[in-house]
Amino acid sequence: MGKENINTAEYLKSLENIIQFQSYVLEHIHDDFSVLFNIISKSLGIDAMLTYSCTEAGMVESVVYNKDVSNPAKYNTYLNAGIGRMFNMNHNIYSFPEELPDDMREEIQKAYEDIAGKEIVVCSGIVESVLYSVVLILGEHDTDLGIEFNDCSDMFLNSVHLMMESRIMTQKMRYDSEHDLLTGLYNRRCYFSKCKEEYNMLASVGIFFMDVNYLKKTNDMYGHDAGDALLKKAAESIKAMVCENIHGFRMGGDEFIMVALNCAESDIPKIKARWEKELEIVNEKYGMSPCSVAVGTAFARGSFQIEELCKIADDRMYEDKRRKHNCR
Repeated sequence: MGKENINTAEYLKSLENIIQFQSYVLEHIHDDFSVLFNIISKSLGIDAMLTYSCTEAGMVESVVYNKDVSNPAKYNTYLNAGIGRMFNMNHNIYSFPEELPDDMREEIQKAYEDIAGKEIVVCSGIVESVLYSVVLILGEHDTDLGIEFNDCSDMFLNSVHLMMESRIMTQKMRYDSEHDLLTGLYNRRCYFSKCKEEYNMLASVGIFFMDVNYLKKTNDMYGHDAGDALLKKAAESIKAMVCENIHGFRMGGDEFIMVALNCAESDIPKIKARWEKELEIVNEKYGMSPCSVAVGTAFARGSFQIEELCKIADDRMYEDKRRKHNCR
């Protein structure tokens, strides 16, 4: 009887700890993943957590959370057989790494090598058309709550799905708030935010103010689908220029802006020439109804106001448009 009482007490204590862990997770479900990983690592003895999410064009974002490293490691790769297999697994537990399919094991070891003799859990799902997979590397170190992963695997895996869905939805909302729906470029709101938080503090900056020619005429004669096609061509030429030091925005209607960060004044005509070449490539690619764009530029170094520079570039853009026979 005494033994039964001990077993009952142990069970109730374990149940209490599991409920406490669940409360921890739900309380921090919207926090940074590093915070969540710290909780689950200490609570369940997890050495590492790998997350994979498939974005557009088969690009996969991977993040590695390691109990021995303070900051997560992030990298991008393309969808391959190993990652594709992970995305197709609802929930699998592998007692030994050797049980993993070869391509999947190789992919996991690219992110986290120390998997020898460790139990590995793989689960996946989809939210807002984004495929995701989570890989857990279970360790043998002591846990804060004295509970084992297998004691609460179903509850925990449900929490993992909630965590990924929350993260993906948050990323999507942030993306939608910063990007133009038609073109995929940064939007007007994002431009003004970057002006306030970043651009006015640069050592130097170049502004390229662009306006798509003949947009109104195209809309009136051929419909808004044809006009949208012109806007997408302009955006594609700008996207080809986008990099760490060149940002592209659709400001609304037929207006676009490129911002060159910390550039030299001599870079302005070079960047403009490169962009004009990209526009030629886009027009050759799509053939009919070429896109024509008027552009004005401005440059400043040291103390400046980005709004004033933008006005200068805007005025010069209209001069360019007038030279092209007022092609509104």
